[in-house]
Amino acid sequence: MPIRLYTQPFCPFCDLMKSMLDEKNLKYETINIKEDPTALAFMKQQGHKVVPQLYVGDVHINKKTNTQEYTSDELHDIIADVLDQKDWPWSDSGIEEWH
Repeated sequence: MPIRLYTQPFCPFCDLMKSMLDEKNLKYETINIKEDPTALAFMKQQGHKVVPQLYVGDVHINKKTNTQEYTSDELHDIIADVLDQKDWPWSDSGIEEWH
């Protein structure tokens, strides 16, 4: 699943988020909403009013109010959990029927 970081120029929180991702050697795409009208429209559609916004696939990752509340380890663990979900079976396994 792709990791996408929506940013804009001169954004210290965006730079901090990039640093945390880089610290954990995570590969991600940086999308500048000032240069990409489609990305800006996506941010508005999702109800975001600030950047950075981090997505893994279609999953919004950074739900805290600002980046300073995350540690790079916490951010890495959240991303890893989402990436691990790609291997989950999406159909009913039947386990809940066992007694």
